[in-house]
Amino acid sequence: MTILITTPTGKIGRKVLRELLAPEFSVRVIAGDPARLPDEILAQAEVVRGSTDDLATLRIALEGVEALFWCVPTESMQETNVRGHYERFARAGCRAIREAGTPRVVTMSAGGKGLARNAGPISGLHAMEDILNDSGAAIRQLRCGWVMENFLCQARPIHERGILSYPMPGHIPLPMAAASDIADVALKLLVRGDWNGIEGVAVHGPRDLSFDQAAAVMERILQRPVRYKEAFHYDQTLVGFGANAEYARNLIGMFAELTQGICRAEPRTAESTTPTTLAAWTESNLLPLIESLSSRTEAASLSLCNA
Repeated sequence: MTILITTPTGKIGRKVLRELLAPEFSVRVIAGDPARLPDEILAQAEVVRGSTDDLATLRIALEGVEALFWCVPTESMQETNVRGHYERFARAGCRAIREAGTPRVVTMSAGGKGLARNAGPISGLHAMEDILNDSGAAIRQLRCGWVMENFLCQARPIHERGILSYPMPGHIPLPMAAASDIADVALKLLVRGDWNGIEGVAVHGPRDLSFDQAAAVMERILQRPVRYKEAFHYDQTLVGFGANAEYARNLIGMFAELTQGICRAEPRTAESTTPTTLAAWTESNLLPLIESLSSRTEAASLSLCNA
């Protein structure tokens, strides 16, 4: 069975890929820079160099493929057309999938389908779904809630100021799932050949949590003060970090629609409830990063003292 992974270094794609490195699977990946791939991947997977928005690259990569894991790379902070970013990749993917006759596709999308209107990247992912649905393949669109790995970008302010911050109120509950659980759902679909049609598959994590509740969990596991603070003027902060103003506006739109409860579009079920708790994720993923930042700070302080 030949399976193509489009994002072998992504937070979901790399977890799917590692599980597929087994004798019963022939694994192929698309990589813009193969040098970024670990040696074990280079040794065991076939690598097609290129980008997943390039039709020629996709035609080569999809030859003989029985299942495709499709994930659009996150747009850069310089992107002026966030929705168009996802549509560009999807148009190339749709044409290539149809030409190759790829039978099954598992895609990474987001919750809120049917409710989200101007939700920046989330709306882009939903536009991607609509385009890929015309490819002729059987498709499972993984509609994920908040991915816990997003919190890793907050490690430095948590370490330095004990602050977790986003531009939405702290009491709004969101479904929160770990990347490893999302990868498990994708993996089970990729290796099975007994499904057809087009369906959305919700991935919700074990329970909905607000950012206030998430901060309390982190405080307990990290054993340091952590509180949630709603970020105002978030778009100006992003622009200060080098983001394009249109990109910043799109992120503000995404958080505004999350605040309005677009995740209600996919009701929680036993099947959508995945096992990894935020506490377990914090201990295995965020805590080591915070400890690393602490070690670097202590080393820098010692260096200054000895200077």
